[in-house]
Amino acid sequence: MGEIKLLLIEDDEDDYIITRDLLEDIASDRYRLDWAQDLDTARDLLQLNAHDVCLMDYALGAVDGISLLKEAQTLGFTRPIIMLTGQDDDVLDQQALAAGAVDYLVKSVLTKSRLERAIRYAVARREMELERIERLRAESENRAKSEFLAHLSHELRTPLTSILGYTDLLLRQPQHKVVEYLNIIKRNGHHLLSLLNDVLDLSKIEAGKLDIEDQMVDLPQLLNDLYHLLRVRAEDKDIQLCFGADGGIPWLVRTDPTRLRQILLNILGNAIKFTDQGKVEMEIDVVGEAPTVLLEFRIRDTGVGIAPDDLPRLFKPFSQAQLGDEHRHEGTGLGLAISHRLAQRLGGDIKVDSTPGQGSCFTVTVEVIIPEDVKWGELQETQPSETVSDRSLPQLKARILVADDVEELRTLLGQIISGLGAEVAFAADGRDAVEQALAAQNSQPFDLILMDVQMPRMNGLDATRSLRAAGLQQPIIALTAATMRGERERCLDAGCNDHLSKPITESSLIQCICYQLESRLEDQDTTSPRVLLIEDDADARAITALLIENLGWQVDQAETGAQAEETYQRVRPQLVLMDMSLPDCRGDELAEKLRQLEPECPPIVLLSGYEMSDSERRDSVFDDHLLKPVNLEVIQGLLEKSVDKNVGTS
Repeated sequence: MGEIKLLLIEDDEDDYIITRDLLEDIASDRYRLDWAQDLDTARDLLQLNAHDVCLMDYALGAVDGISLLKEAQTLGFTRPIIMLTGQDDDVLDQQALAAGAVDYLVKSVLTKSRLERAIRYAVARREMELERIERLRAESENRAKSEFLAHLSHELRTPLTSILGYTDLLLRQPQHKVVEYLNIIKRNGHHLLSLLNDVLDLSKIEAGKLDIEDQMVDLPQLLNDLYHLLRVRAEDKDIQLCFGADGGIPWLVRTDPTRLRQILLNILGNAIKFTDQGKVEMEIDVVGEAPTVLLEFRIRDTGVGIAPDDLPRLFKPFSQAQLGDEHRHEGTGLGLAISHRLAQRLGGDIKVDSTPGQGSCFTVTVEVIIPEDVKWGELQETQPSETVSDRSLPQLKARILVADDVEELRTLLGQIISGLGAEVAFAADGRDAVEQALAAQNSQPFDLILMDVQMPRMNGLDATRSLRAAGLQQPIIALTAATMRGERERCLDAGCNDHLSKPITESSLIQCICYQLESRLEDQDTTSPRVLLIEDDADARAITALLIENLGWQVDQAETGAQAEETYQRVRPQLVLMDMSLPDCRGDELAEKLRQLEPECPPIVLLSGYEMSDSERRDSVFDDHLLKPVNLEVIQGLLEKSVDKNVGTS
């Protein structure tokens, strides 16, 4: 312990001399004593908060030490205070401790050992308190960091579902410029997702919470998928991409396919990114004797190469090699660091040999298990399958009133509804809506009303109450931009049959209208398999429904557990796809309820922005788990798997 700075607040010079002499007898070089003989000096020194311990006399002229002790905290003094008094008094003792003193010393019996012990204990308690506060702060920061990353993952994956999903659909439009622009949007959306995944993966690796799965992998299929995914990038740069395996490869191995794919995708993607002419090639070898072997992937490129000075920091997080102005600032500097640590987690490593201006060779090894009697063969290219089908909009024979004070929104909703074959009328405020709806009751009643909640003259909920009081029974759907909990209940209490949150998507609007006017649907396809989609985020629900519909399935939607149970019993779907966090219940609780409704429950799949660990997957009540954002290929694979399961159990 270094020098301890003491502040003595004492108006009696004799007592000051006694205290000074005691400290010198203890150790003259251990303590530095500053003396405040009056209150003004004492307040000035307390305000500086520059001393380790304060020794404060109880009797300070007209002001007692208890008052100054309490005042010290408001002056900003945060260090321990020891009260000094001329008499032993239990009442004074309790008052001093209650006011914030850490100890109480009687001058008449004060010795150097008692003084030394009191100061030492005061400093020690102070250090322990600081350590405790720092530990609590660190724990709080760690919890906050974990919660932030989990929340960040969920919050980014949900809008990414909409970005990538709608882009998938719009890319199928024939217009050349639309495709060009949407490819840019999709490429940037995938880039955003890759950055998010890099940050989350590095955080989990550093926290020791990255799960490694152990499952059987179709190695040729994994490599072919990588080839077809990366070939487009290579062709865009007019460079050659080659995969080879001279000695053949096992058709099945046991490893973590997600992490192996992530490593190879990163290394190959970098090789293509930093190669402007020539080729990128990957040679696969098997090193060792079965069953446990090393898969070795040698990835060579003819790119810019890496300087020797950059090689030692190549696998450090957030570090990037100097690769010329045309490649400066590309990426986060996390990809290679993550890949290196993942390879080590898989029992292997990554090494690099590079020559500036000539290219690089990355050697990736991972440990795998080869099953007995597994087939071996040459690596051959196969074509990925693509399945796309079109579905037309349902047709309605109905009259619908759209009430909204925003003209652009009225027009948009009117165009969507007209596309269903329905007749549309418009109202600009709540009072206009009430007048039109009641007037139409005597001639051509509206079959449904879309009612904005916030409108001038009369808001939507007051208008709904007026219509219900007048005896109108037709469905009313509230349109609201409010997102507060309880908004749906507020709309239902006013007399609405349902509510839609803005921004309103075409799919959610059509689904809601069709649900309310199901008897008026014309030529509805009843032969297609059905999916019950349970998701409280309107945009994510809408795009997921559109993706499923474009693959030829019917979609019934619900945003709460209560809606889901009612819809499930009514439509008996072939597949249930649900989010974990719903407004009125948890997804796993709802899954248990649905399983109890009938003995042969269809597959229930969790759609979540949170990754599940191996143990969570094993203990899960769900049949499968999809991580947001989902795209057309992911949805297609899920639906095909569901069809196979239903066929197998029928």
